[in-house]
Amino acid sequence: MDEQPILNLDGYLLALRRLSGNRCDFWAEIFDISGNIEDDFRKHLSDRHVALIDFSNIGYKEIDEVLKKHSFSMLRIEDESISKLFAWDIVEYIQMSYRLIEPEIDPISNNQAVLVRAESDFHGRYVYIVIPVKNKGIAMGLATRP
Repeated sequence: MDEQPILNLDGYLLALRRLSGNRCDFWAEIFDISGNIEDDFRKHLSDRHVALIDFSNIGYKEIDEVLKKHSFSMLRIEDESISKLFAWDIVEYIQMSYRLIEPEIDPISNNQAVLVRAESDFHGRYVYIVIPVKNKGIAMGLATRP
């Protein structure tokens, strides 16, 4: 998997973080999947002192709801159509990451995407959206600063 689309998504999320007045942290990263996505994600985060609370499969509708709740509610934007554009951009960045590998796959519409509720001393309670793509996982973290 080419890291450039993930770096582009991470940069876009950093810009949104600035729009929140740094009241949030948003980031994207890649990890290896060799078997079970839950086990591999736990292994990926093992040195970060993060407790993973639960995992649930999600699709596009749930991703939109998560973005509204965990990120756009913290942005200082009065025009709702702008926040819809941000959501569209985020989904497009995610899709670019896996469509470069295999144009015909769509793990989000196939309900392979996973919402992970997490907790750490640094971020408090927050979420990850994890999208498996062959032997890699794209993880997007959305945290509100406590």
